[in-house]
Amino acid sequence: MSGSGARKKRQSKREHPEYLKSAGDTLRAANAVLAVDLGKVPVTRVSQFAVGWLRAAFEQSRVIATLTAWQMGHAAAPNRRAFWELTIRMLWLRDMPQADRAKAADTMLHHDRTNEVKTDEYMRENDLPSNIDVADMDAFFLDVSEDKMVKDGAKLLTKSVKNASTNLWMVYRLWRDDSKWSHATGFLAGSYAPTDTDDTMGSGKPPHTDLNLEAHKLAAIVLTATVADILKAEGAADELATAPMAAYLGAN
Repeated sequence: MSGSGARKKRQSKREHPEYLKSAGDTLRAANAVLAVDLGKVPVTRVSQFAVGWLRAAFEQSRVIATLTAWQMGHAAAPNRRAFWELTIRMLWLRDMPQADRAKAADTMLHHDRTNEVKTDEYMRENDLPSNIDVADMDAFFLDVSEDKMVKDGAKLLTKSVKNASTNLWMVYRLWRDDSKWSHATGFLAGSYAPTDTDDTMGSGKPPHTDLNLEAHKLAAIVLTATVADILKAEGAADELATAPMAAYLGAN
């Protein structure tokens, strides 16, 4: 490449940085997935989890893309963390035998219900108003699994990663990395208010773990493919089950 050509290429990258193109692609793809009508998917506990997690993940994808385009991708760590967790959960559900998935979903609901009861107790013990209807939740029948691996995986993300036959460690590493910037940690304090050699407070921001959204886009493809497998197993027609993946791939 000539010197002039190289300069033009560098100038183009400055004017149209990769992260900006990726943010636009990601936002279009997320909107396309969310526009898919999945109302005709057969309603089962498993399909409700799959569709619900899918839509939640791509809502996060929209936020991540928007903040990235605004040069605020570093502030999207909580959203990336949620996206990685939803991806892991979907892969965890697909990883188990189809016959066990409904019980796994019920086990997660049971864990959620237990936490809600504890929240209600906390509110009442501290004379705070609580609008949690414990009796209504208790009346809802759940077929909870007795399998220890399923029960542990339903409660703890780390356990679900360890017990899965699919290798989920790369996504889990991304989840852990973004977790540092999603809570009131020393890492977060140190990034926003770093200390210089004179031990005075400065200003800064956390690093962006996936600036060009490369890992995000790969995970999104895996996510839609995984949903297709789950929905087909729950009786959805192939074209309907694969519609989110087709929408994602066709958006760009």
